[in-house]
Amino acid sequence: MENELENLDSQNEELENADSQNGEQVDVDALKEENAKLKKTNQGLYEESQKAKGYVRGSDGKWIKPAPKETQEKSTETKSESLSLKDIRALQDVHDDDVDEVVEYAKFKGVSVAEAKKLSVIQAHLKVKAEERTTAAATIISKGGGRTSKITGQTLLEHAYETGETPTDEASIKALVQARIAEKLERRRGN
Repeated sequence: MENELENLDSQNEELENADSQNGEQVDVDALKEENAKLKKTNQGLYEESQKAKGYVRGSDGKWIKPAPKETQEKSTETKSESLSLKDIRALQDVHDDDVDEVVEYAKFKGVSVAEAKKLSVIQAHLKVKAEERTTAAATIISKGGGRTSKITGQTLLEHAYETGETPTDEASIKALVQARIAEKLERRRGN
């Protein structure tokens, strides 16, 4: 084993001698400076990568992953604020879809939910939403894929009474007039 170490030492000496014999002078100080620069650059790159991953240096100089931020918890707490008993009573006749809007408006204006519900703006908004829901519930969507019911003169007449609108096409006008005449005839026969 000692022979091996002596062989290695002799090989190192030969290499050093070969370098100096080739005319190349190895500047140890320049190599040390270059090595120090490379270490410094490498350390900077490593720090940037750790920061990009979300790590921070602790007081002991080691990289640690910080705990998740508390701002996310605070945002969920604001959404789950409890309402007072008065607010709950005021909202009992408000549709579930509209409750959030009324509460949000009350917070925006800085008034209680009961006071916000009494405001004409909110009352008008709630009426519009209620009408939209009743219209959506009354609308029949045909799944037949093209089959529609035939519009009779009686349905045109009922529509004219309810809305005050009359049809514009000739066939519908004739059907409406015939239905009106038939209605008058039935009244005379019934009297």
